[in-house]
Amino acid sequence: MPQTPVETKRPSPEQLQKVLGTAFWNIAEHYGFTQKDIALILGIKENRQRLAALKKELVIPEDPDKLLRVSHLVGIHKNLRILFPHNREVVYAWLKTPRELFQGRSALEFIAEDPMQSMTRLFTVRRLLDQLRISA
Repeated sequence: MPQTPVETKRPSPEQLQKVLGTAFWNIAEHYGFTQKDIALILGIKENRQRLAALKKELVIPEDPDKLLRVSHLVGIHKNLRILFPHNREVVYAWLKTPRELFQGRSALEFIAEDPMQSMTRLFTVRRLLDQLRISA
């Protein structure tokens, strides 16, 4: 008897925003991101009131660019957890620790160096970690 394919329902944009928002704010808390770091990663201006409102609701701005930025951050976090499964201190310090990989800067400093290219640089960090994970 042939099997019928299982239908998977795609999450609505609101559901995706809420799930990624919750993941983002949890990651931001664990990594000890400053408001400046959060604004950089989300690609928004550093506005204390706006950031507080987003955090209170555990959401991110409703914008495909922001969803993609957060998905890159989730990918970075996933890679770090796989690379360092028994050392959360290393995982949570990795983005702020200077590395030769970034010419003596941290990954966050590398991303912040050119705010107009922060999305590309966030993606670069993710891809570098993807490669490290695959070759480990």
